[in-house]
Amino acid sequence: MAAPRADIKRIAVTRHIIYALLTVAIIVPMLRPTPCSFQPTPNSRRFHERIEQLPAGSEVLLSFDYSPDAKAELYPMSVTLLEQCFERGLIPVVMTHWPEGVRLAEQACHDVAKKYGKESGKDYVLLGFKPGGGNLLLNMGENFKSAFPEDYYHQPTATMAALKGVKTLRDIDLAVDLAAGPTVDMWVVYGSDRYGFPLAAGTTAVAAPKCYPYLQSGQLKGLLGGMRGAADYEQLVVKGVGPAGKLMLPQTVAHLLLIVLLVLANGRFTLARLRGKEGT
Repeated sequence: MAAPRADIKRIAVTRHIIYALLTVAIIVPMLRPTPCSFQPTPNSRRFHERIEQLPAGSEVLLSFDYSPDAKAELYPMSVTLLEQCFERGLIPVVMTHWPEGVRLAEQACHDVAKKYGKESGKDYVLLGFKPGGGNLLLNMGENFKSAFPEDYYHQPTATMAALKGVKTLRDIDLAVDLAAGPTVDMWVVYGSDRYGFPLAAGTTAVAAPKCYPYLQSGQLKGLLGGMRGAADYEQLVVKGVGPAGKLMLPQTVAHLLLIVLLVLANGRFTLARLRGKEGT
């Protein structure tokens, strides 16, 4: 029994060493932030250009479909998206299918609107959360203001200046799903494919590959993926390093460390096999 116990202890010690190295790899670059040098990807440029092409006064429907655990990746791109909309004279119409997304949407709208001197109900709309998922999209596709008779601040949408030209989803000039889950599928099936409005998405890094088929088929007009997508977007809109850009170095160092550890672990395993051992 001594050998198995020794193996368990060795594994536990190795795990703690890996955690310690990963902690150092993340914290040290954050203490001494150095911007990474990189060029925005074609997908990020495509997303940015799609919004740049919209004429002033266009309604852009933004869905904050994520919770605080995805804030590091999605909140910076959400804020930058609102900034681009306000700079271009577009009208953001903000909603969420996630109850946890309400406070994030409210914070982003409040901070960016205050920065640009924009007024709720006139220059943008915060609709907030409403349950229903696909059924809600179908209701919005038939009668937008019936689906949302009031905004988040209990103001009637029927007479709202920002929604003057919006009767159904067909009147939306662009929708963007900022997603930490599978809501992009829902927006494609129950939204853009059914009612014909253009759709783009910003997702967490782990969810982005699932959206590539939609991008290739043209069902998505643009895609921002993870922290890198958010940092790309900041470069294109803000013309500098934003919150996401500052986190690119810690993320890069952590990824390099993981690659090195994987190479060492596989090398050690291969040598053990070559020596005729059953395990590492």
